[in-house]
Amino acid sequence: MVRVRIVLTRSSTRSGRLEAGLAEAGFDVAHLPLTEQVLPEETGPLTTALLRLGAGEFQWLLLTSGNTVRFLLDAGWGGTVPAGTRIGVVGPGTAHTLAELTGITERWMPQDHSADGILTEFAQTPEAAALFLPQAARAQPQLAEGLRSRGWDVTQAAAYDTVPVDGDLPWTPGPDDVVLLTASSAAKEWHRRGLTAGTVLAIGEPTARTLRDLRAPADAVLPEPTAAGVLAALNPRN
Repeated sequence: MVRVRIVLTRSSTRSGRLEAGLAEAGFDVAHLPLTEQVLPEETGPLTTALLRLGAGEFQWLLLTSGNTVRFLLDAGWGGTVPAGTRIGVVGPGTAHTLAELTGITERWMPQDHSADGILTEFAQTPEAAALFLPQAARAQPQLAEGLRSRGWDVTQAAAYDTVPVDGDLPWTPGPDDVVLLTASSAAKEWHRRGLTAGTVLAIGEPTARTLRDLRAPADAVLPEPTAAGVLAALNPRN
């Protein structure tokens, strides 16, 4: 039986539970980074927000990706929060990265692992509070705007920026490959380079929406980055 190759459009240095789960499920896993993450050119707002975090000025630290955790640490965060500060994560992947890199396991997480899930469940919180929301420099504004509309005092700061990988790619996917586009930035670069594959899967609705806007819709959309989600997308009748 021929093993299916799953191609992730991110660096192997960012490997996590998704890759491990795919390997356990019997897939060959390859990485073809289309973008890379770097600290933002202007780190002043992030540094200021981290100082405020350490001083206990925020009741919440809300983390929406594993990359955010990594770059907060790169920017000087010590991986701890004051006793009065709670931590929220968008989903299991971010929770895993947080625990792995900081040892923090006590965190809030919405049942629906998405920005919509955060908005729905934060809207049920009775008191307004100061909230630190570090995100990608090019993050969509809906989450921050939605939180503010619900009375939250949101401080945003760019934790990292995403830029295209320079130069030619070392190889390109083939007609038998399954490609996972891991973010909207990767989807845009995939389309810009004119790449194709046998099957294209989008992780999350924002990535899928980007592909639809580019008139290159994904074959299926994974609600969250898990091996089970990949299996369900490839075998929808099972």
